[in-house]
Amino acid sequence: MLAITDQKETFSDMVSNQTNPFFDYYFRWLDLSVRYNIAVFEASTKAAESFFNFNKPRTEKSIENDIRLSFDSSLQESLKEESFANSLAEYVDVFINLQTILGRSEAFRYRASLIADYNNRLEFLRTTLYRTPSEIIKLNNNFDLLHYISSEKKYKTPILIVGSLINRYYILDLLPKFSVVKNLLGQGFDVYATEWRTASNLNQDMTLENYARDFLETAIEKVKEISGSDQVSLLGYCWGGIFALIYSTTYPENVKNLILHSTPVDSAANPTPVEIWTSHLNVDRDLDVMRNMPGSFVNLAFLMRNPLEPILKWPKFFSEPRSIDEIMQFFAVETWLYDSRPIIGGVYKKLVEDIYQKNLLIKNKMEVNDKLVDLQKITMPVLNIIATHDDLVPPESSKSIMNVIPSSDKQLIEFPSGHTGICMSTRAHEQLWPQVGKWLSERS
Repeated sequence: MLAITDQKETFSDMVSNQTNPFFDYYFRWLDLSVRYNIAVFEASTKAAESFFNFNKPRTEKSIENDIRLSFDSSLQESLKEESFANSLAEYVDVFINLQTILGRSEAFRYRASLIADYNNRLEFLRTTLYRTPSEIIKLNNNFDLLHYISSEKKYKTPILIVGSLINRYYILDLLPKFSVVKNLLGQGFDVYATEWRTASNLNQDMTLENYARDFLETAIEKVKEISGSDQVSLLGYCWGGIFALIYSTTYPENVKNLILHSTPVDSAANPTPVEIWTSHLNVDRDLDVMRNMPGSFVNLAFLMRNPLEPILKWPKFFSEPRSIDEIMQFFAVETWLYDSRPIIGGVYKKLVEDIYQKNLLIKNKMEVNDKLVDLQKITMPVLNIIATHDDLVPPESSKSIMNVIPSSDKQLIEFPSGHTGICMSTRAHEQLWPQVGKWLSERS
């Protein structure tokens, strides 16, 4: 182990002595690669030790679980280290700098715009293929409002699902048999959803206020107009929960109920590797060249947090006979996981700096356009849904909000699932979402 540590320091010394941008890029890449491969090697060693643990009788399934847990926990701890986060941030910086030196900045941004345009042409498929039938309401060039078609509405207060800007909203409407939207419709609710379009470089100056206040205000007014209701229930998924929180502090009179679903609010509460890496980025420098944060960067970060998972899950899944429903679900989730849109630069900068770097939201010090996001105004009924095995949004990060908001009617649901399983597992649809519907029905 000492030799490995010495090797890390040797590469760090080599990196710090570089002034040529090409050599700097190479050695930063080498430093990051060495650190990452050492982390994977150490995690593999822990997994092997777990395999050869003969202290207790184990089934084949328990051995597999022990190996995976040992590997995952060891790798996550290594990837959380300050030295690794700094190495990654420095590599991103020199990569961006090299693009500028080589004159690739404009080409980089032009390619991003082409990808955004191509993605927007696919929105029709995303909102129709295997999705719950809906009416697509065009509100402006940046987002649509989906109104799901229902034959029976028992409750007056409509639900507006507020999607994240990272992964797309349709994880909540993945397939007919695994759809949160369809589940809520079946319980008699009138359901709507925001569909943020794929951002191009023309959208780089849009702000968090555009989404959390302006766009949501437009959507909510349209929902109120269609439904005839004076208020709506907001269901915010992931970053969409942050938008819903901000809106609810600005226009609390419009929000009947607030549901937070896997929403990160406290970056100091057991942060994940991806959150730690994000907090170390030089956001101004990176966005000066890229304008928006590319979806490919987001996908790469997700892959890096556990490189073996994407490799092993395919042979593991197909190692036994699967039904058509299971195969469709598997491919649908895989498609959604890597269907990440670019994140608008202005919004990304604000969220990273205020939440992941300064942790202002949970401290009740975050401002949006010089107006305090005052969590003391969250007095409406609040339901906070947390996945206890979530490796993207740590449960502790979501749970902290319960100690800050003053609502006298607030409930926490901790469901034994992961970030995606809480949306589309059979158990979630049999147990969790009927419970959510019951909570809403008592307040609608």
